[in-house]
This record gives sequence, C-alpha cells and structure tokens, in this order.
Amino acid sequence: MNTLYKISLAFLFSCLLSSCAEQFLDVEPGSQYSSEFLETKEGVEAITNSAYQNILLTGDAGVNRIYVEESCTDVLVNFRGLLNGNLQPFMDFTWSASQIYLQDFWRSNYRAIRDANLLLEAIPNHPQLDEATKTQLSGEMHFIRGFAYAYLYGWFGSVPLVNQQDDLFLPRASEADIRTQIESDLTTAAENLGTSAPLYGRATKGAALGLLAQYYLQTRQWEKASDAAQQVIDLQQYELWPDVRSLFALANEGNKEMIYAAPALALSGYGNVWIANALPPGYPTDVMNTATQVCLPVAFYNSFATDDQRKALILTQYTNNKGAVIDLTTGVEYQNPRSFKYPLDPAQIERHGGMDFPILRYAEILLIKAEADVMAGRSIADALPYLNQVHTRAGLAPYTSSAASDQARFIALVLDERKWEFFSEGRRRQDLLRHDQFLQNATDRGKSPQAFRQLFPIPQSEMDANPQLVQNEGY
Repeated sequence: MNTLYKISLAFLFSCLLSSCAEQFLDVEPGSQYSSEFLETKEGVEAITNSAYQNILLTGDAGVNRIYVEESCTDVLVNFRGLLNGNLQPFMDFTWSASQIYLQDFWRSNYRAIRDANLLLEAIPNHPQLDEATKTQLSGEMHFIRGFAYAYLYGWFGSVPLVNQQDDLFLPRASEADIRTQIESDLTTAAENLGTSAPLYGRATKGAALGLLAQYYLQTRQWEKASDAAQQVIDLQQYELWPDVRSLFALANEGNKEMIYAAPALALSGYGNVWIANALPPGYPTDVMNTATQVCLPVAFYNSFATDDQRKALILTQYTNNKGAVIDLTTGVEYQNPRSFKYPLDPAQIERHGGMDFPILRYAEILLIKAEADVMAGRSIADALPYLNQVHTRAGLAPYTSSAASDQARFIALVLDERKWEFFSEGRRRQDLLRHDQFLQNATDRGKSPQAFRQLFPIPQSEMDANPQLVQNEGY
C-alpha cells in the first residue's frame, strides 16, 4: 500500500543525503541551502522531505530508537550478536555519553528542527505558494519541530531551543521554556492541519493532537492529556483494527488505527530491519538473518493471558533448517521468544522490509484517555470502557469494576495493557518513568540502577562542540 509514494519519498531522501549529513553543531544551520533554492517549490518540497526524514526514522535508526527505549526495561533482551556491544550497556544501566545511538538521535532531531525553522521563516512571504499551501506547510513544520523537541525532552530533559537560523551554541533552555515550546508547536500544528494528509506519511490534525496527548500524559498533565485524547476521538477518523493479529500486516498498512506511522520501504536505508534482527539461529527463510539475537524475555511472554491474541505476534517455537524443533521459551540465551510484530516482507531486500513503524495508534489514544481520566480523579467507571476496548480486541473478557476498584489497581491494569499492546514499539521506558517504576523495575530484574539514569546523557560530541551545555547529573 502507498508503495509509489514511498518510492518517490525514498528518491527525494536519497537526493538530500549529501546535504543533510553534517553534524548539527558543526555548521551553520541551513547554510547548505541558497535563498534562490528556498524560493522555489522544489526547494520547499526538498526541505520538507528532509525534515520528515529526520523524525520518521527507518533503517537501523528506526529500530535503534526502539531498542534504546526497551532494552532498559522488561520487554526486550539481547544475547551476544552483532548489536550486543551497543545494547548491553542499556540492559546493564551502564550507558555513557559516548553511546552512538544517543548521538544519532540528538543529531537527527536537531536536523529536523533546522529544516522546520528554515521553512517557518521562508513560508510567509514565499512567492510561489498560495495561502492554503502556506497554512498546510506551516502546520507540518510546527508538527515536526514539536515532535523533535518532545522526543528530545523525553530522552535528555531540557535541551537548547534553536528557533532561529543564526542561533548557535545555545545553553539548555529552562524546563518551562521547553515545555511551552512543545505545547505551542503541537497546538499550532493541530490548528493548521486538516484531518487528512496531502501525502502518505505527512502530518494531520489527528497526529498533532495525538502527539500532544502523548506529551501531556508523559508530563503528568492529566486533564490536558484526557482532553487532547478526547479531541482525537471526536474527530471520528480512527478506529481499532478488528484483529490485532493482522494489524501490522503489509496488506493492512494505512488502516484506520494507524494515526501516524513512519513509512518504510524494502530498500537499503529506508526499510524496517526489525525482523532481520529478531530471527533466531537457523530460521528457515530467504530473508537475511543478521544474527543479532534481539529477543523478548520469557517472563514478559509468560505475563500474557493464555488466550491473548497478541501472543500470535511472538515466535516461541520453530523448526530450523536442519529439521530440529526449537523451543524459544527455555530462557537459555538464544532460546527466548522473538517479536514478529513486523512480519516478513516477500519483497525484502537483504535486511530491509517495507513494514511501516507505528508512531501513534488509536489504541494508544484510548489508553491515554483511560489513564489520564483516572489520574485526574475522574470516574473509574467511565474510564473502564476505554481500557476494555483495547483489552477485548485481544480476545479477552472485559475487566469488571471489581478488578479496577481503585486508582492504583486501575493504573496497574493500564500499564500491563500498554506493555502487552505496545511491545516492540518503544513505549515501555516512558510508561515506567511516568509512574516512578523505572528504577524498581530494573532492580526487580537484578540490575543496579542509579536515579540519574532516568535521563540519558547529552552526547559527548555535543558537549565538546558547545561549551554552553551543562551535562545531566551523574554523567
């Protein structure tokens, strides 16, 4: 689905690689774009695609974001393999400011901010754009900038606010300023965007409101989170896909549950490499097996109810290419379950398949609504149906009021539901942090976390380049 657009998008991205690869703090932002280029429609489209490329991470960057969010929790584990040198520090709570994934994440988001700033300055007086296009593009650039700052804030805490092209080497903004910026950008985006996107993968009103709901939830602004989630529901544009087992199938891309996704293509650098990294030894397939050994912990798999249909997205047994039946529930190194949430792509090129990365699903909006309402002190009875919509979609009986008799029990149910619903989507770390369970979760698994690990360090390369930056405590 949407393959023609994906191919066009990949071509545009490839044309931009040479001009977008510089380090954010190493060159003046936007210096590679001439004023004449910015005054053309082609220039606007090129920079727009560059901005999207930098937030909608695919290829290795797409899975690395998920790995970082989950390898420090109870829903992902790695044994040896090619990525173990990068993942083991996250599993052991020993990561440092030199970790390459953190550097890549910082730079890609600031490149997106750079591109958004360029267009937000150029759009108002652009000679070749009509007013409707200006409004649409302004909404998209506010969305991209708000998206980037929200994700940076979730990883590093307060970061520099770079909203002018000549702002170099800035100190970290205050907590109040960065939070105001995120809220302002996403609110403006929601006001300017329509309910449908001009092209697949571009931002919509629902995506902006949904991201705003995510942000409010994570910052414990419960009433605002509930209200933003309700606005998404009231758009009447989205619904749960009826069968969770086929939700992520290639044939069902772009379904009405997917509010926003990162388009992937079976093309090197633009694909989804999850399945190649999850394949167990000797799995019979023509798809490249990277021997990366990205697994799900047996304890996590065992936490699912027996009849939970989401278990169908997890490989627990297979016959290898020598004819031996392999049990992946023993917990002995490689014999741990594998997430097959992103299925094998018949058109896969080496590691790269065309399965989109979900960024925001309607299931999450329903669970945000449920959690935020109860945390805001609203009726548990009124919140329970939102939780049950997701729970029963998995083939399970609805929760009764006795199972969610008080706030603590209800939130425990929501966090479990989110764990089962969003594994391999990069949500677990934020869920645990939001309810002050991140450190205890690690301790319960035999780790020795320190409190400062609730934030990641600012990359050392950025500290070296910008003398005004102050490192997060403990690093």
